Amino acid sequence: MRSTALPDARRPAPARLLLSVLAVIALAFAMFSLAPAPTAQAHGWISDPPSRQDLCYTGAVKDCGPVQYEPWSVEAKKGSMLCSGGGRFTELDNESRAWPRQNLTTNETFTWDIVANHSTSTWEYFVDGRLHTTINDNGAMPPKRFTHTINNLPEGNHKIFVRWNIADTVNAFYQCIDAYITPGGNPAPEPPPVTTTPAPPPVTTTPAPQPGNSSCTATVRAANSWGSGFQGEVTVKAGSAAITSWKVTVSGATITQAWSSTLSGSDTLANAEWNGRLGAGASTTAGFIASGSGSNLSATCTAS
Repeated sequence: MRSTALPDARRPAPARLLLSVLAVIALAFAMFSLAPAPTAQAHGWISDPPSRQDLCYTGAVKDCGPVQYEPWSVEAKKGSMLCSGGGRFTELDNESRAWPRQNLTTNETFTWDIVANHSTSTWEYFVDGRLHTTINDNGAMPPKRFTHTINNLPEGNHKIFVRWNIADTVNAFYQCIDAYITPGGNPAPEPPPVTTTPAPPPVTTTPAPQPGNSSCTATVRAANSWGSGFQGEVTVKAGSAAITSWKVTVSGATITQAWSSTLSGSDTLANAEWNGRLGAGASTTAGFIASGSGSNLSATCTAS
C-alpha cells in the first residue's frame, strides 16, 4: 500500500510543536548572524593618585553630578584642555571648588584602572597646561590595570592634566589631578599664623607712603594656541616690598577657565589662597584658558 504524508491538521501535536520550535531557532540564528558585531569602547581613569573623578567616585568630594557613578566615562573629542574634555561632566571644570591637593613626588607613578580597553595612540601628561611627557603605544591594547612613571615633575602646587588618545576613534579620555609636588611627596606646609598688630596711636599728620609698598607687575603670554582659543600664563612679581594679595587684569582675551588663581568676570585673575603672599621681588605664576588668538596680550597688576 502506498504511504502518504499526513496533512498538518492531522499531524500529532508533538510533531507540530517540534516544527514550531525548530523554526523559531532557525530565525533567531539568522538574525544573530546578520547583526553587526558589537564594538568595544575604551573606558578608564587614574585612581592613584586620585584624579578629580576618582575623588567624586569615592565620595571624598561631594555633589559631583553623574561622574561620581562613572569616573571611567570622561570622554570627548581629542585636543581639549578641559578636565571634562568639553563633554558632559562639566563639574570637573569648576576651578572654584576646593579640590584636594595630592602629595606627589617629582618622580611619580600614576595607576590606571581600565573598565574596557581599546587600542591606544598616545598618553599625554601636561603640567599647568604645558606638555611634559608623551608615551606612544602605537595602537597597543592596555591591560586592565597598569602604571606610568612620570619623572622630573616640577616642585610646588601644580595641575596635572592627562589625555588618553584612542587610536581608532576621534575621542580621548581626560584626567585632572591637583598636586603639591616635593621630592619626597611631603604634605603642603601650613600657612603661617596670622598675627595682628595693634593700631598705632592717632597722629596729627599722615606719613607719606613708602615707594614700592603694595606694588606688583604682571606679564602674560600665550603658551599654546588652537583654532579660536589658547592657553595663557600670567607671571606676577612683587615690587620692592612684600604683598599679601594680587589681582591681574588681562587685555586681549576672554578667559573661560583658570588655575592657580580665581577667575572674576572674563578678564581678571585674583590670587589663590596659597599664592597671594609674596616677598619683595618674589614671583608666582597662574594659568588660564581663553578664547581669541593669543596675540596682542597685556596685563596690569594691583596688590595690597
